[in-house]
Amino acid sequence: MTADWRRKLRLFFKFGLLVCLPLTGYLWAQMGVSPAAVAMSVVCVGMAIGAEGLASAAESRLSHMLTVSDAEEQAFQTEVASREERLRQMDRIVETLSNQNHDLRGKLVSLHGEVHRFEEEEAVEKPVVEAAPEVPAASEDETAEPTSGEVTDITSLRNRR
Repeated sequence: MTADWRRKLRLFFKFGLLVCLPLTGYLWAQMGVSPAAVAMSVVCVGMAIGAEGLASAAESRLSHMLTVSDAEEQAFQTEVASREERLRQMDRIVETLSNQNHDLRGKLVSLHGEVHRFEEEEAVEKPVVEAAPEVPAASEDETAEPTSGEVTDITSLRNRR
């Protein structure tokens, strides 16, 4: 039974009760205890019970819906609170990472400046570029092989800093 149909049935019971009550009172006043007056009294009681039963069902359904709505609202509020807490945590993480990024960039710039300063000092100390070491002449009994790009004398590399 749909809610609209229940509402219409309740209105029918209320209307029937409004019509039957005065009629029952008139029959009781005119005829006293008679089968017609008793039958109308039973119809009035049936109409009243039907209307109140439907009203009670509507109230209990409304109460149930309010309880469900309150539970859903509480769950929603809990979810909103947990999301807000996660957002605050993410903000703290972003702030911490931003601070670390700033510190590390500062250190990187400082190191870059030190390296650049060191390179400038080295350039001032050694104005002349060292000549490449001479390759020893191959002896006559050794066959001359083309060089494959291997470094044979690494003393100059060891002295570099």
